[in-house]
Amino acid sequence: MAGAADYDLFEQMHYMCFHYEFEHRGDPDVECDAGGCPAAGLGLAPLRVRTEGVDVAQAGNTVVPAILALEQIGLTVTRSGDDLVAVLGNARFVAEDPVALLGLVKLVELRRPWAASDAEIDEVLARFSP
Repeated sequence: MAGAADYDLFEQMHYMCFHYEFEHRGDPDVECDAGGCPAAGLGLAPLRVRTEGVDVAQAGNTVVPAILALEQIGLTVTRSGDDLVAVLGNARFVAEDPVALLGLVKLVELRRPWAASDAEIDEVLARFSP
């Protein structure tokens, strides 16, 4: 972590101010990949609290908010033919629509590795097959 000795190195700014001005992309409360990010270790409220009262279905009115959400968390979104592509560092996500694209980002965020095992596939298909 930077200290007073590094004041000149960071353009006579506190490291946190320098970081958020020049290095950090996206939501300031979400840790970025720069070393020493001040957002490291910040906790978010539980999902249940963050989604309280929400009732949403994928429709035309979710397209723009999904793109804005991707950009808010630091991804660059572009179109490539019929697909949308979101990039962050060396991570690349491709989908036909922005809501699916946002879903891929969340999938990878929550599951590492993201792919399901054979046992998980069998169990979930058994629960959701007609």
